[in-house]
Amino acid sequence: MKSIQTDKILKTWSKEYKKGFFGYFILLFLKERSMYGFEIKKRLNEIFQAKITFQDSAIYQILKKLEKNGMVSSHWEKSNLGPKRKYYTIEVAGEDLSKVFTRDYVLPILTTASRLVQGYFPDFFKQEAAQ
Repeated sequence: MKSIQTDKILKTWSKEYKKGFFGYFILLFLKERSMYGFEIKKRLNEIFQAKITFQDSAIYQILKKLEKNGMVSSHWEKSNLGPKRKYYTIEVAGEDLSKVFTRDYVLPILTTASRLVQGYFPDFFKQEAAQ
């Protein structure tokens, strides 16, 4: 049974990891092609399968920060379906950042977390294999 304190800690952890990883995920999406904000939102929804929620404004705040730091650039394009759309494109600095973050942080975290989860929660892997 979860306590109020547990819920509070989980909420904090959720915010912290989302902050760090949303920017990373956005850079990975932009490695495929330029995208506008709503497309990025759809991709995030696809990968999270509604298990992780976020506010639309968070995407635009991250994009603004990435652009300010030279990781992405943007340009406006006409749309046949409505108003102009602001498309974001990854820059060389963003490519470099995503590569370094993957190598130095993501891969070690995934490897370590996988080992720990398999050791401490082996039933999680049995459930996943059965599905």
